[in-house]
Amino acid sequence: MEPEIPSVPKLPVPIARTIAPPDLADSTLLNISPNPQMTLGAVEIESRPDIAFSTVHLPNGQSRDLKADILRPATAGRLPLVVFRPGGAFLRCNKAMAFDLRRHVAESGFVVASAEYRVAPDGGTYVDSVHDVRAALTHLRQHADDFGIDPRAVALWGESAGGHVAALTGVTNGLPEFSGDSDPASTGAVQAVVDAFGTSLLSAIADDFDEEARLHYQRTATHFSAYVGKAGALFSEVPEAVGAADPATYVTASAPPFLLLHGSDDTLVSSSQTQHVHKALLSAGVNSTRYVVAGANHGDFGVLADSDAALAWSSATVMDVITAFLHHHLDGADLPK
Repeated sequence: MEPEIPSVPKLPVPIARTIAPPDLADSTLLNISPNPQMTLGAVEIESRPDIAFSTVHLPNGQSRDLKADILRPATAGRLPLVVFRPGGAFLRCNKAMAFDLRRHVAESGFVVASAEYRVAPDGGTYVDSVHDVRAALTHLRQHADDFGIDPRAVALWGESAGGHVAALTGVTNGLPEFSGDSDPASTGAVQAVVDAFGTSLLSAIADDFDEEARLHYQRTATHFSAYVGKAGALFSEVPEAVGAADPATYVTASAPPFLLLHGSDDTLVSSSQTQHVHKALLSAGVNSTRYVVAGANHGDFGVLADSDAALAWSSATVMDVITAFLHHHLDGADLPK
């Protein structure tokens, strides 16, 4: 049964009125219209919800268990693992999100775990979120027998804020400041990263947008400042902290292969945010591929349920790109020519 996703309050960030055309110099435009939707239901799926993988202590003195929802095909043997990071503007992290997308990926031959991480209302920063991802990776690898996981073949996949966290985790393996208490490099490394419309350099989040949206981030201390550990500060006042939360800051030649995707009509996060990471990866010689999805917004944000923009991210074209990338890097399958 598809889990219920509770309603969420309006995000305290501006929506772009105008958007600059995306830069395609190093990326590929993906046309998804007209295009069929991804398929569901061809493979029986087993669901194991609410798997506790870590207990975290919050600044208010309370503790909470972080949990994951796991989907896997009802087959014997070990399968590659894909750890999904939900979005939510670093204000919320609802592991029930993107259920159909996660089920589709699971049906294609993966164990898919949607795992919680701390966000700003928890008192969490980007470092805490990465620690939580690593805790999930460590737990799932240590219990690989229980879940039928091949611990040698693991990818991260995230959307929006979750894409940021996935990318940051992927490029910081082995760095002490991003490692948890029980996070040896062997359990924290991943073999691939999928970043869908994620943020990166937060001070440039509105660079492709109209002047009103750009000025908002220049003149307003948003919740993003708290997430980089500088609550109440303008981005211009804390450039070091903003840079320290940027995945591009940590890219080296040892980073895993990346797939980045962004909508051409994203009204919340400038498409140049994923391009910023993509450029850093290419400069370091990392295997990185980036697609701009024509007509797509920020996931299904602010669009009619049956519109092309809403259906873009669940289209067969987009999901085939994601599953082909995962198969190629986790089980050695060839990418489509």
